[in-house]
Amino acid sequence: MSITFRDILNQKVWNKYEDYIAEGIKQYSKELADDIIEGKKHKKEIREFLEQHFEIKKVPSDLTKEKELLIKGEIVGIDGTIATHKTITGTMAQLGVVAVNYLNEKIQHSYFISEARFKQNIENVTEYLYSHEPINKIISSVVLRAALQVRERELGLDDKFKDKYKIYHGPLIPFEMLANPGKADFKVLDVTLEVLEKIINNKKCLSVVSRSQNDAYIRIGLSLNKGEYIQLKKSVGLEILEDRTLLKDKERWREEDYLLVNNFVNKRVTKIKVGLIKVSQRPYVFHAHEDIFDQAARIIYRDSLFQKEKGFPLLIDYADNLCSTFFKASDFNNIIEYQLAKEGEYFSESSEENLRRK
Repeated sequence: MSITFRDILNQKVWNKYEDYIAEGIKQYSKELADDIIEGKKHKKEIREFLEQHFEIKKVPSDLTKEKELLIKGEIVGIDGTIATHKTITGTMAQLGVVAVNYLNEKIQHSYFISEARFKQNIENVTEYLYSHEPINKIISSVVLRAALQVRERELGLDDKFKDKYKIYHGPLIPFEMLANPGKADFKVLDVTLEVLEKIINNKKCLSVVSRSQNDAYIRIGLSLNKGEYIQLKKSVGLEILEDRTLLKDKERWREEDYLLVNNFVNKRVTKIKVGLIKVSQRPYVFHAHEDIFDQAARIIYRDSLFQKEKGFPLLIDYADNLCSTFFKASDFNNIIEYQLAKEGEYFSESSEENLRRK
């Protein structure tokens, strides 16, 4: 089926507001109802496909061991948060990360990153202005996400939790930690590959992806019954190799970095398997080392039973709530804005969005 951009633009058009009011809600409701009917039909077909081509596993009814691991603090939830404040001088950011178990043993670390700090010693005016060009920005959103992901994974590898099972939130091997963002001399990979190697070697690391970008995975997961899980035939490594935005565009890479990442993904990241699990109504994607894949599914399932309707691991929510409590974005921004006002630079340094805020 060939779909053009014009087809998308012309799906439905109302040129008068009164026509939109008269027809819009009815149109949306009908479209959604039709989509649901179509989805249910495909759900049945997908289930038949899974039964033919995959091993659909059932989580055992006896999860006493996993419950004991949780209660004894042998499983840790890890999450992090970023608060950013953009000024004319450059981006400032606070990273907050938390690792916690059900014994309430926790590690909370906070990190401050300032783009302006790296521009303070530039004496040449032309060079200073050049450093503020968009293409020469030091702290991009991708760099910040990679920094947060490094700090989250370091926390789980801390001696306090190194020998325990760790549940991370999001991809276990994140795209940003392999994408080598920034300039060539950033040497991002020197840090990220070392941390990721430790994650793979540790083996007791797993993750739950709450917002998978792959809608096909969610459709497969919806065809599972409660308490079922499957291992997909793709590893995380294969997903990365097939991603058109990472290793396909060889021109954006320095040759040594390309070979380094390609080798790491082919030889090491293929050990990390992709699974789908359904505890309640909504399925979730999870990542785990091939040696503990079934154990990871049991851990995720048992922890999710603490909030069965949601069907999502409580430990991750626990870590997330602690992040929101200790490292509020509003608190960080209030501190920055207060100092700007104190220095008489609030209106000149604040972002346009802040100044227009109603």
